[in-house]
Amino acid sequence: MKKQKRMLAMCLAAAVAVSMAVSACSGDTASSATASGAASGTASGTAATNADRETVNIRFAQYGNSVDDVAGMENDPVKKAIEEAVNITLEYDTGTEGFDDRMQNELFTGGAADLFPTWGESEKISSWVEDGLVVNLSEIVNADPDRYPTLYKIFNSDEYKMYNELYTGDPDSAYAIYGISAYAEPSFSGVPVYNSAILEEVNGGKVPATVDEFIDYTEACAKAGYVGWWPRNDKLTNWQQIDMTIARPQGTTIMPPTGDAWNGFVLSGELGTDSEKWTLATVSDESKEVVRQLHEMYEAGALDSGIGVKSDFDDAYAEFGAGNLASADFGFGYPSQFKDFYNNPWLASNPDGQLSDLTLGTALTEDGNYAKTYSTGTWVGSHYFIPTSCENPDRVLDLVEFVASTEGQDLLHNTENYVYRDDQGADYWNAATAPYGYGDGRCKYVWFSYMFSGTEYEVNFADNDWWEAVSNPIDNSEHWATESDQAAIEYARGVVSEFRDEVNVTLPTYYNMISLSSDAEEIRTKLTNTTNEYLSQMLGGQLDIDESWDDYVAAYEQDGAAELEQMVNDAIATARETYGE
Repeated sequence: MKKQKRMLAMCLAAAVAVSMAVSACSGDTASSATASGAASGTASGTAATNADRETVNIRFAQYGNSVDDVAGMENDPVKKAIEEAVNITLEYDTGTEGFDDRMQNELFTGGAADLFPTWGESEKISSWVEDGLVVNLSEIVNADPDRYPTLYKIFNSDEYKMYNELYTGDPDSAYAIYGISAYAEPSFSGVPVYNSAILEEVNGGKVPATVDEFIDYTEACAKAGYVGWWPRNDKLTNWQQIDMTIARPQGTTIMPPTGDAWNGFVLSGELGTDSEKWTLATVSDESKEVVRQLHEMYEAGALDSGIGVKSDFDDAYAEFGAGNLASADFGFGYPSQFKDFYNNPWLASNPDGQLSDLTLGTALTEDGNYAKTYSTGTWVGSHYFIPTSCENPDRVLDLVEFVASTEGQDLLHNTENYVYRDDQGADYWNAATAPYGYGDGRCKYVWFSYMFSGTEYEVNFADNDWWEAVSNPIDNSEHWATESDQAAIEYARGVVSEFRDEVNVTLPTYYNMISLSSDAEEIRTKLTNTTNEYLSQMLGGQLDIDESWDDYVAAYEQDGAAELEQMVNDAIATARETYGE
């Protein structure tokens, strides 16, 4: 499962935490938590609304915000509205460096926030449940469905129970709120963006359509005095852009088996059937030829010689903004990523620039084939827990119920019945977001934004089942985007729409349920390290490809490549048999 903390827009320079003043958490067992819920009226019916229930303080933790502006927080209109609706006081807890470790340490020592997250670290759920550290949320919600109608609907959906079973073996017990991440439209890599002036000078404005055309173009750019191509690479520990641009269209992959279980593999057979098979292809003969292409590009100056040394978002951005880079890859299959790139580096370096200065290319083909991006379209971005040390978990669930409701989602996302409000703009939202370091015009509340959607979008549980809602979130960002931003997104969307469906392959839902053993993860780590060691040296010429490739293959065999291939296919088969339709 992917960690989503890297997707957060703001990071503080150091860990920030609000006062650890005494909050509503002081009990110590799950059974006492349930009992306290009944005592405050959850089962007895003595309290019909939140207004009738005891007012408690709830400490809510979320990564990466700021709490330095005390006066601004006191005047935050959304915070006030939540407190009034649920009849609580909210205490915000945050931080960056060491945040996850602090959350776990506080859980172990009995001082955890009333509601706190991890970032998709699913392995923690089973251990925390086994140790009795987190509340069984279903037990409280199912005892009083009228009080928690939205959560009752969510917890009793088949898909939610699938995740429960995956984590703890008990489909009927939910110990966490699952923040499922999904983009509002498909996202993929391998789409270059071009400096339009260089494209015109070197290639008469023609956009390369095939891998061969792209390589020829970048080499021509090098001869003309430009750097041909910069693919985002995290200093050669992330090969995704290179892989999707050059290798995948040619039917292979140079990716190591890291991240998604199927990374580094090519698919044969039919999805959802017994013929479904994934083959580890990182050290295949076809991949060897791709590495040779990359080395030749590097030698010719078609591939930036600073790859592996330069940083992506400082050095490469500066080079592109200065007009020294002819093309770049930064995940432009997602339209808003192109918008961000247009703003920074281009407009940041060229204040008088215009959209036509950049040309978004096409996903490349080879022999008529596009690269394929395999994804489930969703992943678990976060989990939110209530610790068993919490005195009033039922009141915390009142807060969660409100956030999940139409009223709550409307409040957090500037909508009315999920339709964007034009009558409540930047002034209102500046008061609600600027105190936390986000005074940038967004009309969205920065707290609770990851609780149900790991990509911070709005979710409509009123009209949809849980899985439908979280798989198809609502992105309102274009409504508050500037005219320039809207134009960039629409341009990129129009280009990408021509080939998006040819590139994206949505895997069956059971791929979300793949579970690899610790032995498999150990092998994956070894193979990833081996790939990073060999490929970087082959690309740069420190190792001769023909002389070293057999050593690379042998290292993969020694590290357990064949065993991993079997483990991955077995895990997929098990998930298909257990969760497949």
